[in-house]
Amino acid sequence: MFAFISLFLIALSRISLNPLPYFFVTEGLMILLVITRKRFEYWVLILITVFPLSFEAVALFMNAGKLGHIFGTITSTITAFLGLMDEMPREKLIRKIKLKGRKNRQKVKTLMFTYGRIAKLEKIQMSTTHALVSGDKLYFSLRMPFEGETLMSIPLKELKEVAVQQVISEVTPYLPRTRDLFIPIKNIRSIGKPKHMDYFLVLRTADNIWTFYEEPETLLNFQKEIETAMEK
Repeated sequence: MFAFISLFLIALSRISLNPLPYFFVTEGLMILLVITRKRFEYWVLILITVFPLSFEAVALFMNAGKLGHIFGTITSTITAFLGLMDEMPREKLIRKIKLKGRKNRQKVKTLMFTYGRIAKLEKIQMSTTHALVSGDKLYFSLRMPFEGETLMSIPLKELKEVAVQQVISEVTPYLPRTRDLFIPIKNIRSIGKPKHMDYFLVLRTADNIWTFYEEPETLLNFQKEIETAMEK
């Protein structure tokens, strides 16, 4: 309901407000919609994205509004599109395993992934993956070189180990410099810290070891979800 009320207010503000107030109203509402996007069905997210431009086209056809309105419409559309793009991989994942709906999309975790065990985070290359526990399997997306993205599945009964591990690595502390105000800091994690503590979720089967990286709370919740599903 909130999404449709917001779209109605966007349309109303487009007709009744001058460009500057319209920009603040439509962009503010669109930011709220993007923040709460996980509550909406995917088709609603698509509607939110295409509605401003569609209504703008109708308004221009009726010779209503000014050039400044177009700027507000384009800005809000870009904001909505970024939110849609963030949800798209989750939607693709649940559709591949024949699921649908926002509740299933909300269960998808976004993590960093690599093969094998990890000794030091800075020495590896990790890729983004989206993971979901459904039924008796763990599903996650995997980007293969020259082949694009594919879907991996691991039967939960094949998991020999599900553990969150801590890795402590020693580094040379980085001292901030004046140039850091203008140039992005590559080793920002080592500012004033002689040691790093990283946490990884390690899944081990008889043949492979899969490692996922995220904030400790996210990993612990995902570990609990996997272990709960294994007990069923």
